[in-house]
Amino acid sequence: MKGPGRRRAASGSALILVFWCLLLLGMAVFAVVELVELSVEHSAHGEAALQARALAVSGVALGLNSQLLKDDPLFLQKPAPHRQFQVKIVSEGARLNLNNLLLTGHRDVLVNLFTQWGLDISDANHAAASLYDWITPGDVHSLGGAKAADYEAAGLPQRPSGAPFKSLDEVALVMGMDAVAAKKPDWRESFTLWSSGPLDISEAPAELIAALFGLDPERVEYITKVRDGRDGIPGTLDDVPIKDVATLQSELGVSDLQMKPLLGQIVFGNPTRRIESTGQADGSQVRISVVARLDSTPPQYLLWSER
Repeated sequence: MKGPGRRRAASGSALILVFWCLLLLGMAVFAVVELVELSVEHSAHGEAALQARALAVSGVALGLNSQLLKDDPLFLQKPAPHRQFQVKIVSEGARLNLNNLLLTGHRDVLVNLFTQWGLDISDANHAAASLYDWITPGDVHSLGGAKAADYEAAGLPQRPSGAPFKSLDEVALVMGMDAVAAKKPDWRESFTLWSSGPLDISEAPAELIAALFGLDPERVEYITKVRDGRDGIPGTLDDVPIKDVATLQSELGVSDLQMKPLLGQIVFGNPTRRIESTGQADGSQVRISVVARLDSTPPQYLLWSER
């Protein structure tokens, strides 16, 4: 009896072992299938991202054509189902060039703008003076400004560079800019470091023109609405452009005394263009932002960022 009993026990153990092996094999196969599916999905996503980037680059190439207006239908294309690119173009000169304003002695323009955004005069002066102190050499701060010793006393790790700003991220490090950001989170949209310098009156928004001339923005709003035409977009066919200083002075109602010191701060058209091209493919999206000067051959790229 012992012999057959042992054989039955051994057979039962073997059967259990076979079941366990089958279970483990099934789990292994399931895991492999999951890995394969993930790999295929990852590859498909990677391919879609590459296609989205290629579409965005195509949009940038079109945006570099200075003959095309902002509302040209070529700037929105759908070459295939679930594939498209869209291009937005603005004059980089429609933003205030921060380095240019500070180095040419026009900090008052920044004070005007910051107070428009809701800062009190003391905070506006502090931010403008600190921006100036950041890019100028030496250890003596201007009235209301901040130099290295002030950052150290405040427990801040950053120190003024003593040189023009190289990025808007650097601008955000300056004392007083936290107060600006609290009132105007998208303050970066009003500034540039890459334009030729003067403000492009043909495309600049009313608040920047108003800050430059120390005027009420509502007074300038009407002028920019007429300038931008019925579609409200500068740089399109229905614009009523302001083409010269005399017209601008008449429209703004400013005196010769007000106009003269600002002649070097205005321009009517700017060869520096900001191109934002967004490519989409099967749910993937890539946006390329380019700032380029179009008056050189080939165009001079000043900024290229992707996200």
